[in-house]
Amino acid sequence: MPRSYPAEFRRKVLDLVGAGRPIRQIAHDLGVSEQTIYVWRRQRLIDTGRLPGPTSEDQAELVVARRRIAELEAELAVHRRAAELIGKVMPPKDTSRPSR
Repeated sequence: MPRSYPAEFRRKVLDLVGAGRPIRQIAHDLGVSEQTIYVWRRQRLIDTGRLPGPTSEDQAELVVARRRIAELEAELAVHRRAAELIGKVMPPKDTSRPSR
């Protein structure tokens, strides 16, 4: 699993990048991969509107939505299975009415 860094740490790293320090040197000094810093920098450009793409807020909303969808799908599967089991135990009543 990828390592997670606090938001404040990421901001400080990006401030160093913005100040003109080489990414390679920052990565070496702080023990962060260069690629990670490039990803953070790209996301900051997206969040500030300088690059197109989903913002951090959009991505957070997607994570919440996907989690809720998974919960609802699991709940639906339980209900379907319960209906299936009830159908095996109790056959459906004949609800048709004779025609007049």
